[in-house]
Amino acid sequence: MKKNLLLLFLSCSYFLVAQNPQIQGDVMLCPWTNGTATVTNGNYDTYQWYFKYWFTNDPYTEISGATTASFTYDWYTYDQALLKVVVTSGGNTYESNEIQIDSYAWASLVIYNEMNSTVSVDGNNGNFLLCQGGSFNNTIGSPYDTNIQWYKDDVAIPGANNLSYVITEPGSYYVVAAPQFCPNSTSSNQGVPMIVEWDTTCNLSIDNPSFSNSITLYPNPVKESLFVSISNQTVIHDYTVVDNLGKIVIQETIGSINHPITINTNALSKGFYILIVNSDSGKAIKKFIKE
Repeated sequence: MKKNLLLLFLSCSYFLVAQNPQIQGDVMLCPWTNGTATVTNGNYDTYQWYFKYWFTNDPYTEISGATTASFTYDWYTYDQALLKVVVTSGGNTYESNEIQIDSYAWASLVIYNEMNSTVSVDGNNGNFLLCQGGSFNNTIGSPYDTNIQWYKDDVAIPGANNLSYVITEPGSYYVVAAPQFCPNSTSSNQGVPMIVEWDTTCNLSIDNPSFSNSITLYPNPVKESLFVSISNQTVIHDYTVVDNLGKIVIQETIGSINHPITINTNALSKGFYILIVNSDSGKAIKKFIKE
């Protein structure tokens, strides 16, 4: 008798547990996409989906119109939400497990410009000035590694689908790319393209190896003041400090032969920088590190 009662109890318990709906769904969503949650273990008489945000103490809220075995939700409204469904079967009510919805998030698209002796930055407008025959490499920052397309003057550049692209001529350049985990969620710098122009002063200001070799930077790496010592007596017109994004962070006009030059780097973040010095002897480009 006891054995029969135990079997009956276990059978009833199993039946009740089996009635609770189990739901599965898309829990990580890309921007501008939808996900779907579905009851996976049978059919019920009625369905009602509920949600709440996990970081509040608010009760679950009934989702209007969500009364079928599946529910489709958008990435924006239900980001950080908990979902569940309440069902009825044979006059009894059962509640499902919860699933939490999240959305991918990542940094804005950044392009790293590798400056060299054939390219400089116009201090007046931020455009790149390129010597004829020169070039400079540009690389997309992480996590943008999928569906890459570089453009020049709003026209897709054939075959330009890699992380890096070398610019060799004037134009307006931008890139479209997406992260691998959300390949259809592309970003672009089209609103702020890289404008490249010919540098008409290259014959006068192209990097002069002799002048460049006459310049010593110390200390390098630098923490506070960077000293620029120049061994030959030449008039220094101006100097510019550019960060690894091609942005001018320091610029000063000199117009004299007073050496050495002292550059205050206290306001600079840690990283690599390029110093461009213009003089009567030509242009010199040097690199230094801010600690």
